[in-house]
Amino acid sequence: MSYFFVFKLNYKYICQKINTIDMDKRDYYEVLGLKKGATADEIKKAYRKLAKELHPDKGGDENKFKEVSEAYEVLSDADKKAKYDQFGHDGDRAGGFNPFGGGFGGFNPFSNTYEQPQRVGENMNLLVKLTLEEIHTGTTKKYKYTRTDSCNDCDGHGGHDVTDCPVCNGTGHVQRIINTPIGPMRQVIPCTTCVGSGTTFKTQCDTCKGSGLKSVEEMVEITIPAGVQEGMTFVMGGKGHGIKSGKTGDLLINFQEITHKVFTRNVFDLKMALKLKYHQLVLGDKVDLEMIDGSKIRVNIPEYSDVGSNLRLQGKGLQAFKKDFRGDVIITLGIDVPKRIDDDTRKILLELKEKE
Repeated sequence: MSYFFVFKLNYKYICQKINTIDMDKRDYYEVLGLKKGATADEIKKAYRKLAKELHPDKGGDENKFKEVSEAYEVLSDADKKAKYDQFGHDGDRAGGFNPFGGGFGGFNPFSNTYEQPQRVGENMNLLVKLTLEEIHTGTTKKYKYTRTDSCNDCDGHGGHDVTDCPVCNGTGHVQRIINTPIGPMRQVIPCTTCVGSGTTFKTQCDTCKGSGLKSVEEMVEITIPAGVQEGMTFVMGGKGHGIKSGKTGDLLINFQEITHKVFTRNVFDLKMALKLKYHQLVLGDKVDLEMIDGSKIRVNIPEYSDVGSNLRLQGKGLQAFKKDFRGDVIITLGIDVPKRIDDDTRKILLELKEKE
């Protein structure tokens, strides 16, 4: 059996493994209970219905809620939907899979060249706490934090009088021969002496002690669009930790919602409780309420309203993320039972009791 034939079998196996990565992931249309080709309105309607049923705050399944949200995030975006309709979950790999494009550290058995995989510094995480008002309008925030960056005194080399590494002759990699079932094979690995940089120095930098890095204080300004929610992550490239002879990591920005004194969020809908007097529930009334955007709205309380019944104010909820619509405000009616009453009120209630 030739070397090429053995490799061909392995390549086929690799491709099969890659193509089965997403087999367990359900079809996005199936997740939303729709048929392929559903309209934007049908997608929105199905998502809102399922999101209300599955939201963790209402005792729903958190994993299914995330699955529904992921499906909506793709199908509600025209470009993402078009790619998904054509390629399914493999849309990100629509251009084809190259098993030697970096998955094996840049080594191609059919080539005499070696592409040194770039070293990348650690990512950093930043938690941004937001009020519902800030989430509705979007906001800008500034944060100061400390990270590592290239040392200015040695330009990130770790020392002075930089020269080619004597071990790898400036290539950044070394070769070794390993024995395999099909015979000896050449393996190319990063040089441990220069950590893959290809350079070393004669005199160590006093500032960074040879690390090539220093601690810096960074100030970032983050523009947060309206409608963000917990679970989203924004990435600021190159704002994480630096690394010697490599690429700086990223700053990962996560969001946390601050509990509101009136509203509870349900995706883009806002829920609130409204306690009324007995006569307001029976006879009906008009009540002025303040919305999340600061506007005042007069709400009509129908006659003979039940405790626990809901009123819905369409388009008065949160601004959706990158979409031209707002959620609703859902008002749950309750009764305000006084802790104490005067004699006249007690007399009226007793008369009402007798009458009923």
